[in-house]
Order: sequence, then structure tokens, then C-alpha cells
Amino acid sequence: MDDIYVKKEDLNRWVAKYFKDKELISVGELIGCIEDLDSEVDALKDKIKDIERDIEDNYKPIDPATQYNINENWFH
Repeated sequence: MDDIYVKKEDLNRWVAKYFKDKELISVGELIGCIEDLDSEVDALKDKIKDIERDIEDNYKPIDPATQYNINENWFH
């Protein structure tokens, strides 16, 4: 069976950037690229969740007086 090809110019720019040196992309290559992108998105989502959890666990808001090392009594 003959392969089916897609022109790079017809692809979404985010998908097309993975095929820099090619003008025609087979459907199999396109499926592989989409699977890679899906894995990358999942990894980035996990990374964002880890960062959000880290911020929630380890950081607390501070008032401006503490932030700038100013005694609030100076202004009363």
C-alpha cells in the first residue's frame, strides 16, 4: 500500500516545526509526532502541578513592611 503524505505547509506551525528538513510528511510520521507532543504536554502539566504544589507548601505571602524591611510603627 502506498503511503499518504501531507505537505508541511498544510500543517499547524507547532507540528511543522518538528519536520524542519522535510517538505512531505507521511501519516505515520505525523502520528508519531502527535504522540510525542502529547507526551510532552503531559510532562509539562506534571511539572506545573509540582511547581504549584511547591509554592503552596513552601511560600507564604508577606506584608510590604517585611518585604522592604520597614517598621510599620515608623508611620503611626
